[in-house]
Amino acid sequence: MSLSPWIPEGTLPKFLLLVGTAAFYNGLQCFVPKMRVTGRIYSLQPVQATPLMARMMGLWTLTSGVVRVYAAYNISDPAIYAMTMWTFAFALFSFTTEVFVHKTAPVSSPGVWPALLISPISLFWMWTQYGHYVR
Repeated sequence: MSLSPWIPEGTLPKFLLLVGTAAFYNGLQCFVPKMRVTGRIYSLQPVQATPLMARMMGLWTLTSGVVRVYAAYNISDPAIYAMTMWTFAFALFSFTTEVFVHKTAPVSSPGVWPALLISPISLFWMWTQYGHYVR
C-alpha cells in the first residue's frame, strides 16, 4: 500500500519519509525551551548545551529532515540520493565524535543511541540499494 500516489514504491522511500518526518519533530523541539533535549543529550558537558547551540542543532536537524523527505519522493535522483546519504554520514560523525572524542554525550542519552543505530544502517541500506533506485 502506497502512502501517496507520489511516493515511489519500495521500503527505502517510506523509511526516508519516516526518518525525515522524525527529524522535523526533533528539529522543531530545539526551538521550544520546554521541549529541548540538548541538555540531556550533551549531559557530560551541560554548560556547552546553550540555547544558541540548541537552535543551531535544530536548524541542522530540520535541514536533514528536508533532504530526507525530498529524497523519499525523488529517490531516483542521484544528487538527492547522495545528499541524503551525506546527512546520515554527518549525523554519524557528529554523534560519534561527541561521544568518543569530545566526550560531551553518553551513548545512552536521547538522540545519541538512535542516531548511532539509524545512521550506519541507513548508510549501508542506501549504499546497497543505489543501483535499484538510481538508474
